[in-house]
Amino acid sequence: MIRASVLTAAVYLAVIVQEFIPAMPFFGDARVVLVPIFFCYGALLFPFPGVLALALYCGLLSDLALLQVDGEHVEIGLGWTMLYYVLVAATLQIIRRFMPGRRWETHCLLTGAVTLLLLLGQYVMVCLRRGSLIIDADVFWQVTGPAVAALLLAPLFYFLLALLPDDAVARRRGSRSTASS
Repeated sequence: MIRASVLTAAVYLAVIVQEFIPAMPFFGDARVVLVPIFFCYGALLFPFPGVLALALYCGLLSDLALLQVDGEHVEIGLGWTMLYYVLVAATLQIIRRFMPGRRWETHCLLTGAVTLLLLLGQYVMVCLRRGSLIIDADVFWQVTGPAVAALLLAPLFYFLLALLPDDAVARRRGSRSTASS
């Protein structure tokens, strides 16, 4: 419960904070995307119903933050990111069954892949709505730059979140203190 509460607050703060992080000039002025880092951590930690709730929560916040309206046309609609996170949650739950224990390497690599596919999907969606597909160096860096940044930031957030007490440990400590009272 402690990790779920902290993760919920962290996702909300990540949506806000990523708007104020300056663009990365060495990645073609790409922006950092933090939500997939926390989502992948939760997807590899929680059971499937909790992951579905986290997927819907992350998707809704991401959709609301990225809602793009050009004139009368909506370029990235509400609900697409929620669907993406639900599909990724199901995939990560399958991967979780084959990976014993919590591994930071798995979290980092999956964070990079999830971020890359998320941004690539958003780019393709915008191109389909506009009717033109342009692939050049700027597009490459706008898609891969945040994925590489997420890959590099994931270990930091993984180890910070790993410092939180497990619910089982907190319950055992609580039962000892009530038994001795």
